[in-house]
Amino acid sequence: MSPFKLAAAELRRFRGHPIRAAALVAIVLIPLVYGGLYLWFAWDPYGKLDQMPVAVVNQDTGASVETDGETTAINGGDQLIQQLKEDRIFDWRFVDADEAARGLQDGDYYMVITVPEDFSTRLASLSGTDPEQATVEFDLNDANGYVAGIMASTVESELRNQINTAVYVTFATTIFGDLTELNQGLTEAADGADQLADGIGTAQDGAETLENGLGDLNTGAQQVADGADQVSTGVDQAVGVAQPVIETLADNWSQIQTGASSAADLSDRANSDLNTVYTTLCTTDTADADACAQLQTYIDDANGVNDDIQSANTTVQSTSTDTLDQASNDLTALQTGAADVATGAQQVADGAASAQTGAGDLANGLTELQDGATTLATSLTTAAESVPSTNPADDADNAEAYGSPVTVDEENLNAAGTYGRGLAPFFIAIALWVFGLMGYLVLRTVNSRALAGPLRSVPIAIGGWLPGAFLGILSALVLYLAVELGLGLDPRDALDTVGLSILVILTFTAMAHLLKLAFGTAGSLLLVVLLMLQLTSAGGLYPVETTPKFFQVLHPLLPMSYVVDALRVTISGGESSHVVKALLVLAAYLVGSLALSSLVVAARRRWKPDSLNVPLQV
Repeated sequence: MSPFKLAAAELRRFRGHPIRAAALVAIVLIPLVYGGLYLWFAWDPYGKLDQMPVAVVNQDTGASVETDGETTAINGGDQLIQQLKEDRIFDWRFVDADEAARGLQDGDYYMVITVPEDFSTRLASLSGTDPEQATVEFDLNDANGYVAGIMASTVESELRNQINTAVYVTFATTIFGDLTELNQGLTEAADGADQLADGIGTAQDGAETLENGLGDLNTGAQQVADGADQVSTGVDQAVGVAQPVIETLADNWSQIQTGASSAADLSDRANSDLNTVYTTLCTTDTADADACAQLQTYIDDANGVNDDIQSANTTVQSTSTDTLDQASNDLTALQTGAADVATGAQQVADGAASAQTGAGDLANGLTELQDGATTLATSLTTAAESVPSTNPADDADNAEAYGSPVTVDEENLNAAGTYGRGLAPFFIAIALWVFGLMGYLVLRTVNSRALAGPLRSVPIAIGGWLPGAFLGILSALVLYLAVELGLGLDPRDALDTVGLSILVILTFTAMAHLLKLAFGTAGSLLLVVLLMLQLTSAGGLYPVETTPKFFQVLHPLLPMSYVVDALRVTISGGESSHVVKALLVLAAYLVGSLALSSLVVAARRRWKPDSLNVPLQV
């Protein structure tokens, strides 16, 4: 008979009787009842802290602070109460001191937070020369549940942030007075700085336009300067030619006047002589009419010439050397003026170049001024935003930033997520061990008929173990499906988790089979003892380094330590070496347990007188 037939024969014993069949179903469901129920009720307790009743007592009487001659009333207690109402860390119960004391004593409240009457007064002292530290009282009662106090302490930092924020807002009020007005003033200043920045930007554009225009002016002025210089050079050349002529003309002018007078006299005499000749020749009857007419024409032309000579003589005689001197001076002034124009034009060009450079410097300066105005606007906006709000809802939302200005950037390489998911490896391992403990209270460890027959000891031992192993696999699968579908275990590697759970149940049932086979009822006691030792040494709840030395020594010797480490990897992630190590250790325990069970079976086949006594059964 093979081990599988022995296992089937053992399971057939439970057919046909409802109670026996129910017993098999019960042991299959034991891990689910133990592990599943515990994980269910403890899956995410910290996610429901807002359902824990906590009393809050506000005894603060407020205080008054003088700032710049103005009195400002502050009340840090009211500020804190309003913030707590906006942030439901716990199920807040705002009550008086007597009700809080009674509720804490009777277990109606897990904690009491008391704001003393001098809370605001002490906060107000922070603005003076003799500051006092304000206090907030936390009262617990471990008689209502020690773990409840531990849970409350886990959110103490968040609660402290709310308290610190209330203190921060109140203290800022004592220093700056009405925070709303301060915020509005800073906001208006920031708006003004923005407008200044915009205006400077417009001026900067104008400066750039001016710079461009002055560049054009500089170019034109330089062209004018070049032209004026050329004109000055031409005038110098002209004056150089005309000046000697005028000076010579001025020196000989008297002679010219004498000659002009003589020419005028000669012209008059010639004109008079022509008239005399005409009278002599043409007044007789014998005169030649044609010749006289021709002569008259000559006389008329001579009269015209004489008039011109007389007019010229008159002009020459009326023109003095002063006029020529003035003409010489005018030419000199023209020369000097042309030089001055050229010099002035060059100065204009130089001034235009300087103005262009200045306009560029102005544009650059306006750019820096605009940057400064923008920085000022940004700084004022930041300052306005940093002024604490007088709205408790806003303060509650900002409590984390106000209460803890510096945050710790924490990174979890393999986050478990919820409390229950983090403890799932530990309680799955315990549940599977409990199956081995309970399974062989119902199942027989060995087939008595096979023990007395010719079958070898190894098949008999394996045949006694297989029923528990088979039911254990079913139990492990039921537990996994319940936790996965019911609670959302969502392991990192589902197949590895299932496969590891199957190997664990095979190993644990083999160990339970060995102890039960070898020691009977005492074996059940040993299984309980091993359970206790593994609970305390597996490192499932606390780091093994924090436990006493005794448990640190046991930690690497017992299989549950490796099971917990491996399940953490398959569920949350981590080093695969932990899984490999667990597989090797579990395989060694499995093979070793089956080998020892075979030796126990072989030893029991040697009949002794004591073998006839019925052993104690549980």
